[in-house]
This record gives sequence, structure tokens and C-alpha cells, in this order.
Amino acid sequence: MRIRSLAAAVALTAATFASTGITAASAQAAQAVPAGTTVTTVVPGPYGCNYTDSEPQISRGSKGAAVREAQCLLRYWGESLGSSGVDGDFGPATEAAVRSFQSKYCGLSVDGIVGPKTWHALKNDGC
Repeated sequence: MRIRSLAAAVALTAATFASTGITAASAQAAQAVPAGTTVTTVVPGPYGCNYTDSEPQISRGSKGAAVREAQCLLRYWGESLGSSGVDGDFGPATEAAVRSFQSKYCGLSVDGIVGPKTWHALKNDGC
């Protein structure tokens, strides 16, 4: 009888995790993160890009997940990233793509920097 109750509890927990998109491995990993640690969650977004939970200001010289996200969105909007593509490195080709995008949408300042207004335009149908 006890085994059935334990099995039912495990099944219920697994079903709860599955319905919320949480796997047992991700729940266990979340518990292992020390308090005060900043965690960036990456979730699949539209256009085949991954969305992060932060939108830091990025510009030439920036590297990482936020740059890859911006590059993916720029490519979705038809901007050329040259031969480097989506590489997570904000170089001259990415800056040129940002400037081109900014010149076309929402009356953005054409500064080659992805700040709050440019992030919003990239993720929200141009404006």
C-alpha cells in the first residue's frame, strides 16, 4: 500500500512538472543555485530566436546570449549580418545591421546601440 502511495505521489509530481514545463532535472538544478546568484532564463521565442529575461544595452564589443538574440531578431527583420551571422559577437556587421534596422522602424535614434527602444522594436513587430 505504501509503495502505491509513493508511486502516486511521484506520478503526481511528474505530472505537475510536465504541465508547467518544468522537468525534474531543471527543478533540481534550480535548487542548487546559490542565493544571490543572477540566473538568466532563455526561452524559445518567435522567429526561431531565444529570448532572455533581460535586455541589457549592447553595442560594439558586447558578447553573449543577448547579442545572439539581437542578431537573430535582426536577421528575422531582413538585416544582413555579413559572413559572421549569429555568433554572439557584436562587431561592425552587427552594428551596421542595427543602424539599418533603426533607420527603418519607429523613429528610433540611429546610433548602432541596442537599448530599450530598439529591443522593443525588435521583439514587437517593428514598434
